[in-house]
Amino acid sequence: MDSKTQCNCSEQLAMASVPIQEWCNPYDLDTALAEGTIFPCLNLPFHKAPEGDTHLCNCSANASLNPTQHSRELAMSQLMKVSFALNDLTLYLDTHPNCANGLEMFYQLMTERLEILAGFAKEYNPLTQASMITGECDRKEYGWAEGPMPWEGACL
Repeated sequence: MDSKTQCNCSEQLAMASVPIQEWCNPYDLDTALAEGTIFPCLNLPFHKAPEGDTHLCNCSANASLNPTQHSRELAMSQLMKVSFALNDLTLYLDTHPNCANGLEMFYQLMTERLEILAGFAKEYNPLTQASMITGECDRKEYGWAEGPMPWEGACL
């Protein structure tokens, strides 16, 4: 080794060891979104927030919305939970592509996400370009983002 690839430090501060993640039974979707992971075995509370301290929308408790807005918010909430779980699971499957449990959960969540997107497109407006097709929208022009965006809430 030459001086460019060899450490000349007199002390070794640490040596990292990262175990390979094993499959563990995932959280339910509400808990997963609140905890920031679908995997309880990865939920290491280094700086854990106090119980119940969440900034997530509790759409089921928001009685001030009209029925259409309330229904829309519930659908968005479910889409957010499923999409989060799917993204977290994708990270796991990137390193565990042959995990039967992970693959089964992936197909179940992906199917559920596509169904939610299609139902949302049919009832309100398409949220993605693909949901213009899957939601069987009767569109005469291109417009996958015609309604309020998810960050705008139920601004119908």
